[in-house]
Amino acid sequence: MYDFESLIEEVLRSKPELTRKDLMERIEEKKNTVGAGYLTNQGALFLLAGEMGIALQQEASSDLTLKDLYVGANDVTLVARVLGVYPVSTYKKKEGGEGKYRRVVLFDRDRVVRLTVWQEKVDDLERLKLEVDTPVRVVSGYVKQGLDGKPDLSLGKRGGLEVIGDERIASKLARVDEMAERLGNVSEERSYIALDCLVSSEPRYSEFVRADGSGGSLFQFGVTGQGGKKEYRVVIWSPASRPEVKVGQRVRITSLRTKKSSRGEIEIHGDAASSVLLNQPVQKAELRVCAIGSTPSSTLIYAAGRDKRIKILESELGQRSAKVGEVIEVSPDQENGDRLVCRSPGSMALKDDASFPSLESLSTKLRDAKDEASSIMVEVIALSHGTADDVNVKDGSVVKKGELMIGDDTGEMRAVAWRELSEKLLGIQPGQRLRIVAASPKATKMGAWNLQVSGITVVERIRSP
Repeated sequence: MYDFESLIEEVLRSKPELTRKDLMERIEEKKNTVGAGYLTNQGALFLLAGEMGIALQQEASSDLTLKDLYVGANDVTLVARVLGVYPVSTYKKKEGGEGKYRRVVLFDRDRVVRLTVWQEKVDDLERLKLEVDTPVRVVSGYVKQGLDGKPDLSLGKRGGLEVIGDERIASKLARVDEMAERLGNVSEERSYIALDCLVSSEPRYSEFVRADGSGGSLFQFGVTGQGGKKEYRVVIWSPASRPEVKVGQRVRITSLRTKKSSRGEIEIHGDAASSVLLNQPVQKAELRVCAIGSTPSSTLIYAAGRDKRIKILESELGQRSAKVGEVIEVSPDQENGDRLVCRSPGSMALKDDASFPSLESLSTKLRDAKDEASSIMVEVIALSHGTADDVNVKDGSVVKKGELMIGDDTGEMRAVAWRELSEKLLGIQPGQRLRIVAASPKATKMGAWNLQVSGITVVERIRSP
């Protein structure tokens, strides 16, 4: 398949007098001229390129991504990056003797998947010397259902794993530094590709004996977020190594999950695939402004990163505020989850980055809005009137529930707002174009998905282009 964004860039390089907006308008015009339903954006772009004398050179690729996996798939070829590698494990074969396997954790922008390499392929894996962020191609893999019900990718005799040497392909794969999150106010159980944090207590290593008589070990230390006061405990079980971490050191820890301890406190857990990367520099975030809000004392800037997640930047009133659509570079003074505080000079600056995704492309399509932990932006059309009706809740009280049916070119979804927030949906008319910023997808008991409007959500009416 072709990469549409790469094809767009190729046309714009050949025709520098064209802007992206001009090209997208021509694509829509071409689709309307040929006839609705006969051309995709990509097909229209190929026709336009031919008319302009541009021979598009981007090659088609049969490579899949992790989100394309499904249980039962065979002969799968895909590309991803390495998040971690487990030590070699052994098992007893049914026919007698001992077999071996090794697991590799792979990631991309959409998903994390475990790859299991069996038997003689384990030796091939050793020769590749895989590290965190290595771009790889899995060739002829097969997918079975894991114990957690999710797809598990495996390599048998016919399969192979190779390091990607083509920078054109590797550059399209998200790196760990793009996906790493700053440790803020962790309050829920979830998985993380990586967390950036500060070491706040001396590390401790200990060994123990399990109930089955086997030995185990754990490596633990305290961490805080940048400028944060709350300390969390990191526990890495059966660590592959014991790095010499020091108090005050900035580290990045990969392949993690958060869970509640027996006392109800949130702990950060890793395992043999986790890595502790030392002396990480202060990470600057590059974001595009999506909306502007305010509190009595602060300006609120809603901005999206390349991962499409919304961050809220808080700066003092009176400071020069960025405009919607501008790209900014942020080195926050403090952070609390997705909320960043930028009060000191230089903590936020405009950035001229033509390669940064456009505001439109940072919107999440409704068909992809299925991550409850994310705060996203959508650009949609109202398909109904915004309503607010009284409903009975479990405790017997009656509250307002606002609802609005919305849609884009990938599907439809219901936006929901409770209590006083229902006013955000009132007055919206069918056919109005909307930009909804900092809302979260929520799964219903019936398996459908709604878009939950919260107190920080911005609902803006936007003009048709």
